[in-house]
Amino acid sequence: MRNRWYSSPRIYPTETTSPRPSLHSRAYLTWLCLLLMFGVLAFGAVEIWAMSILEISAALLCTMVVVDRICFHGMPLQWNPLFPPMLGFAAVLALQLVFNLTAYRYVTLLACMQYIAYGALLFSVTQLELDERSSNLLVLAFVVFGSGVALFAICQSLGSTPHIYWLRSPQVGAEFFGPYFNRNHYAGMMEMLTPFALVVSFSGLIHGGQRVLAAFAAVVMAASIVLSLSRGGVVALLCELFLFFWIISAIQNRSLVRAWMLLLAACGFLFLVFIGSPAMWSHLEDMHETFRPELFRDSLRMLARKPILGWGFGTFPTVYPVFRSFYTTLFVNAAHDDYLQVLVETGTVGFSFVVWFMVVLYGKGLPLCRDASTSWRGVLRLATLVGCTGVAVHSGLDFNLQIPANAALFFVFCALATSLSKDKPLTLPFARSRVRLAL
Repeated sequence: MRNRWYSSPRIYPTETTSPRPSLHSRAYLTWLCLLLMFGVLAFGAVEIWAMSILEISAALLCTMVVVDRICFHGMPLQWNPLFPPMLGFAAVLALQLVFNLTAYRYVTLLACMQYIAYGALLFSVTQLELDERSSNLLVLAFVVFGSGVALFAICQSLGSTPHIYWLRSPQVGAEFFGPYFNRNHYAGMMEMLTPFALVVSFSGLIHGGQRVLAAFAAVVMAASIVLSLSRGGVVALLCELFLFFWIISAIQNRSLVRAWMLLLAACGFLFLVFIGSPAMWSHLEDMHETFRPELFRDSLRMLARKPILGWGFGTFPTVYPVFRSFYTTLFVNAAHDDYLQVLVETGTVGFSFVVWFMVVLYGKGLPLCRDASTSWRGVLRLATLVGCTGVAVHSGLDFNLQIPANAALFFVFCALATSLSKDKPLTLPFARSRVRLAL
């Protein structure tokens, strides 16, 4: 029987007609996964050696993918709607360097190199051909990796060891969790990985024991975010669950989704009651912050001095001491708000491209979640979009996107969430109009 979707004169190719990925493409995909996992395990790639490996590997991967696609296969480069805002932001950074509009040129140059590496990763992912099997393996890899890191972090926390991996001593006063020196940054990483297990457990692609295992992995990863004592992580996790419930309700039976979600929430709560402590609950209830309001006011004063192009990308720690309005013996290395900091460092012009990036991410990503319960590519898209949402929320409360491993995961997931498709778009509940992908 002829599909009604193809009844119009204009023919839309489906995902099943896309070319199968070559062995080279799967090798690049494996390289990408290992690189992202390395960044997480290497303390978030915050140290120079790990950051250098991440940047050099990203440049090599991008170069090889482009050469392989153009020279060896004669295929045109794929387009991603995220390219224009990223190129616009890069143009702002170039203006700061070329006309010396930065307070510290060397620091801005280093920050630009990191941004180029993230752009190379996003560009490389866009060029890779992902079929159902490749998407399946990618989802499975992140589920296994995320649950493994979460179990390790929980065991390390319960063991009360003062060393990361029971070997590495963090800096004095560092509140580490898992492989990260900062518990908030661990929460940001786990926010991006938890949706993989969550989406798989709700999909119709697995049944029985596999569904139970996926649900258990989601509970463990979500519980590790709470156990990390990151209040911003908990807020971001709740926002992720709300977005996921909103999208999945348009795909599956809402009553069944509600029942399964309540069951997972109950299991997660019981898990936390079993391994949690009174100190954990009291910490999460304490909303007192020491100097965030002062940081916000001081940052606005910085913005007022240079509102157009800002003080220079990456220069906030250098410039801020001049504007600091409170006494502290601590080194203020960030505004603890990625949006506020990028506004101060790149001005209203640079911040406008960040807003454009987020609008494109959800404008193109949301309509592609229609087949999240019947296709591994749909599962991959929905999981990455929900994961990016967690970091987008948490970035308003911390500086997760200044951690190289987290930023690399974020940009790669943004590329996967906005991969173009000719499928019929998803109509979300409570939407006033149908959201349709522009072709």
